[in-house]
Amino acid sequence: MPPAPVAEFMRFTAPDPAALAQRIEEARQRLAQAQAQVRGDAVAILDSVTDLGGMLTTARGEAEALALLREHQPLAEAQAPVELLAWYWNALATALQYLGERAQADVYFEKAVALARDGGWQRIEAMALHHWGRSLVEEGRMEEAQRCFSQALVIREALGGPLQESSRKALATLAQLRSARPQP
Repeated sequence: MPPAPVAEFMRFTAPDPAALAQRIEEARQRLAQAQAQVRGDAVAILDSVTDLGGMLTTARGEAEALALLREHQPLAEAQAPVELLAWYWNALATALQYLGERAQADVYFEKAVALARDGGWQRIEAMALHHWGRSLVEEGRMEEAQRCFSQALVIREALGGPLQESSRKALATLAQLRSARPQP
């Protein structure tokens, strides 16, 4: 298993922590508004929970994110398959990952990827694969991580946009880690 600094090196850090803090507060307000509705729109609640959970994890508040996401897990499980659920499962998996619960995280990363593939939602499929790859690196499962990053890159190249560079960087970092590992 790679040392903690390697895991932190691969972890996303918000480029503007103050802006992230502002977005977290806005997400908290959106969630409160969605929950205050008389019948509470489940999709609006889950959307707010997913955004807030993801941002809290980015801000290194994964314990709070996990508590929030777990609180709303029954609501997520009761929904018909929609793209939002793939984002939810990815957020839950990522919070678990950074709390060291990688075996549980694997289950939810797999769920996010499968749901995204079944629905044809490539953006979240690539995101979940990329996040899963990071978790696999932390577990020392380098070949599986490479497959995840490679699949994410293929999707991101097809979609275009800047996130493909993140997958390229992850593959390059992974290659460095693998070359530095002692051979059996």
